[in-house]
Amino acid sequence: MLRAVTFDMDGTLGDTHALCVAAYRRCVEELTGERPSERDVVEKFGVSDRGVLGGLLGMDPDDERLPIGKLVEVYEEMHDSIAPRPVEGINEALTQLRDMGLRLAVVTGKEHYTALPTLRRYGMEHTFDQVLYGTPTHNNKAEQLASLLRLWDLSADELVYVGDMPSDIQMAHEAGVRIINAAWATEAAELSERCLAQKPDYRLSSVKELCPLIRNLMIL
Repeated sequence: MLRAVTFDMDGTLGDTHALCVAAYRRCVEELTGERPSERDVVEKFGVSDRGVLGGLLGMDPDDERLPIGKLVEVYEEMHDSIAPRPVEGINEALTQLRDMGLRLAVVTGKEHYTALPTLRRYGMEHTFDQVLYGTPTHNNKAEQLASLLRLWDLSADELVYVGDMPSDIQMAHEAGVRIINAAWATEAAELSERCLAQKPDYRLSSVKELCPLIRNLMIL
């Protein structure tokens, strides 16, 4: 029986991919005078805020001189114009999932630097029982999903992960948990072939489909 639902953030709770790209590009330009391409930024994704920024600036992500504060400043300044609201219907869905008695968590590649501003803006700062963050060195979502199973004393079939990226599907498979491919953000069509190649357990094109699926999984 399903007991917990875990969510990715960018592209799942919010259509925030464009915000992330724009914030890194502007931040680096203001710091160096050179604006990286969108491809330069996206190629760094998969690690946390400090990992991406350090990679773009050629700095060690653990260097105390890394200007992470500048990234946060730019990210927050651009947030309301690029990604002012969460994905339509997601807050209502989260309320329904909570009412079903499910535990809720976020497992994101972000660190608190950019994750918390988004949760606050979307009215989600008190929604989740746990928020688990990324690391600068590698994609640690499989590790974080496994740690959540241990923390909540769950078997793998009692937790499902909801994420939009091919890597989310891969990480869920590595952790041994089921994955719902969230195909409702702007980039969903572009990612479709790569996501399907990773063989998600389920693929949803609308948030409206989420709660009915979860109800079915709770009785299987």
